[in-house]
Amino acid sequence: MRHVWKGVLGLAILTAAAVIGSSGPTAQGAQAPAGRGQQPAAPSGPRPNVGAADRHRVDPAAADRGRKTYAAECVTCHGPSARGTERGPNLIRSPIVLRDRYGNSIGPVLKKGHPMQTAAPSASLTDAQITDLAHFIWQRVNDTLRGSPVFEPGDVLVGDPKAGEAYFNGEGKCASCHSLTGDLAGYGKRFPPLEIQQRFVFPNTAGRGRGRAAGSSRQQVTVTVTLPDGTTSSGALVSMDDFHVALRTPAGDYRSWTRTAGMKIVKTEPLAAHVELLDRLTDKAMHDVVAYLETVK
Repeated sequence: MRHVWKGVLGLAILTAAAVIGSSGPTAQGAQAPAGRGQQPAAPSGPRPNVGAADRHRVDPAAADRGRKTYAAECVTCHGPSARGTERGPNLIRSPIVLRDRYGNSIGPVLKKGHPMQTAAPSASLTDAQITDLAHFIWQRVNDTLRGSPVFEPGDVLVGDPKAGEAYFNGEGKCASCHSLTGDLAGYGKRFPPLEIQQRFVFPNTAGRGRGRAAGSSRQQVTVTVTLPDGTTSSGALVSMDDFHVALRTPAGDYRSWTRTAGMKIVKTEPLAAHVELLDRLTDKAMHDVVAYLETVK
């Protein structure tokens, strides 16, 4: 998502289907935020093994401090739960937020300049305020996940099937890859609504991890590396950043290289359309499509 999900993913971080390591700051003797019930002072977060290994670990005391900054500068546009309003986007799905660890992504945005409701310059926020704000926003993200003390499962079949059909065949461009008589035949009978939503929004979470030689080749992220001498190697992508790239060949061999200027790298992302869709998918469109797919019996 990219490992980024607006919903987590959002992603993705999305109603009952929300599906986005290292320890963060620990607060001793912190009090639980108002309305959230009693919570331990230790950093909180999703259930074990949910999310990235380096996921942000929320410090409840820092989140309480961040709540004050959010209420003073952000709530008018982004809403009390950070799910967005007509004036500002949903932060729960924001790629910047989902990449953020203790303010390292939202900090540069605020330091560069971002509108605040008091009209004060966002660059005036201190590093400590930004870190606390990151804790508060990540607390809102975690509240969408099972295991949160305020999580309540909801009915995901709240959309309009007709509108979902129109989006599927039109703006969503889903029909360009999927067919109701092909891969989606009997979809509503094969999966419950919650799983339909998860597969639609986060299709690469259904047991098909990145960089694995096994799994569906249709959804496997692959990469081809061409070295300066013309030698080429292709396989399932294991990892890639600004400095290194690694893959596993069809034979199961692991190969990695230090990236150089003369190296050519071509990445193939079969789920690129789903990743791109997260940048523009609204709650209404998501629920409408899920309601539509549920009718495909």
